Amino acid sequence: METENNTHSESDFTCQSGASGGCAAVEKMRARLESLKECFRISGLINSSLQLDQVLENIMTTSRSILKADACSLMLVDERSGELVFEVAQGPVADKLKGGMRISRGQGIAGSVFETGESLLIENAYQDNRFNREFDRRTGYRTRSILCVPLKIKEKVIGVSQVINKLDGSDFNEEDRETLSLLCANAAVAVENARLHQRILRNQQIERDLEIAKSVQSSFLPAAMPALDGFGFSALYQPAREIGGDFYDFVPLGEDRLGILIGDVSGKGVPAALFMARFTTDFHLLALREKDPEKLMHRINEGVCERSCRGMFVTLLYMVLQKNSGEAFYINAGHLPPIVWNSTTEKFDILSGGGGPPLGIVPDQHYTSEKMSLAPGSCVLLYTDGLMEAKNGCGEFPGLGGIEKWFRAGSSRAESSLSRLSLSLSRFVGDCPQSDDVTLVLAEYRESKSSAA
Repeated sequence: METENNTHSESDFTCQSGASGGCAAVEKMRARLESLKECFRISGLINSSLQLDQVLENIMTTSRSILKADACSLMLVDERSGELVFEVAQGPVADKLKGGMRISRGQGIAGSVFETGESLLIENAYQDNRFNREFDRRTGYRTRSILCVPLKIKEKVIGVSQVINKLDGSDFNEEDRETLSLLCANAAVAVENARLHQRILRNQQIERDLEIAKSVQSSFLPAAMPALDGFGFSALYQPAREIGGDFYDFVPLGEDRLGILIGDVSGKGVPAALFMARFTTDFHLLALREKDPEKLMHRINEGVCERSCRGMFVTLLYMVLQKNSGEAFYINAGHLPPIVWNSTTEKFDILSGGGGPPLGIVPDQHYTSEKMSLAPGSCVLLYTDGLMEAKNGCGEFPGLGGIEKWFRAGSSRAESSLSRLSLSLSRFVGDCPQSDDVTLVLAEYRESKSSAA
């Protein structure tokens, strides 16, 4: 017992004598250790959410708490403008910092840290020429000590965090700089993960929207080929993306006639698909009411001109067939001319003339129709520019010569011609990516029953 008492007394005597400085150092190290433990514990909190707003709030709350700061703020880099944007702030006058407030590279303390990628420890803000006093002047707040640290991902600065004024009135020191740097290293990873999570969710939403748009667009395309005595039909629709601007349709015009339309809306993606859906619906309704094709096209053009936005327009070819008859007519509104192939006579024709400019460009435009006469065994091809503009690995296009060659390689039956054209096009482009929508509609005129009799 006596030995224990003497030992205890010597220990007390050591701490209370000239070694008191050593005790202070031990206490300081112990406090530092606890601070670092808290940093690692808090890092888990910072990374506990994938919601960017919550992540930023966690970063500020923990930084302010560990460093015992009166105020703090966090800015992230806007990749498009290259500026720092205030995202979150805490402190007595945090409400005075407007969300979205911007700081240029090199501007003020935060802008300097953004520019150099190096942290700044400033004991007296008013003695630093980079400090902007305007905020203090407007709010009545008095900035003394500032610690500003960059958020980095692979040496790239993605943001800046700063703490202002210690609550006990002392200045920030090197240990505080080390602590905040450690927090910001974890914070940068958390911010990047949250942003990645946002991008993934956004891409998933876009994919869902595209699937819905694709489904809606498909619903406006014919579900099956029509029936008209004396004719056979076949069609192919192959968009370059999930959804495209090409379209085709069949319009029953009573028992004896059938209208065929094929077109291309300027632009791509969802806007073109929505425009196409509205256009085909309007065309159907007007075609059933207006029997004169030239008046029909005039009215359609007026409607497109009135609704056209962002310069959108439509190229269109409209053809009307009569059952058991080779007599037909067509109107071409800035579209590619139809092609006629007859394997019996080996005749390949390009039908030019008729129509006018694309729909939606010139108001009050008159469109003229052209008549044509099909011999039995003829096949009419209506197509979009995706067929003509298909490119192979050498940068070559098939052209009308290539299309004629593909036609002449077989019969003029609609189904076999479509299969032959599709296969030939696929072989021609090889592994080259499809750059534009491809739409083909073939109408085969067979010998009528009355003619056969």
